[in-house]
Amino acid sequence: MNFFDMCYELFIQTSKYHELGKDVLNYNKVINYMNNFYGVDRKEIEKFIVDVRMDNPIYSAIQQMVEVITNNAPLRRLEELYPNELYNELRGELYNVVLKGAYDSVKLLNELTVDEELELSKRFANGDSSIFTQYKSI
Repeated sequence: MNFFDMCYELFIQTSKYHELGKDVLNYNKVINYMNNFYGVDRKEIEKFIVDVRMDNPIYSAIQQMVEVITNNAPLRRLEELYPNELYNELRGELYNVVLKGAYDSVKLLNELTVDEELELSKRFANGDSSIFTQYKSI
């Protein structure tokens, strides 16, 4: 089982807890937006992507580790992307939402300090599967 599958499994197992309601809602939204991409207002999808990214410490950790290579092309905002590019961004959010759900699951099942939470977000961003043996994960 790969890291994403382990995260998905943990997230699904703990999704019944009220504390993960926002993660479950975001997961359901991203699936709905992907399935109905051309039937959903583009601005709604763009706002969803921005909101999810702003609320995700794992996404922040990933951004800190990755240098964007633009081949001297300027970065574009979401509203400047072609529909297929926006869909790919949305699809990438599925991965981020599942990672955040697994991260929140580990936090829910374990008492962590603020420093441990920060370290945990970095480890999720790095795909460190030892998380699942080090912390209680159902």
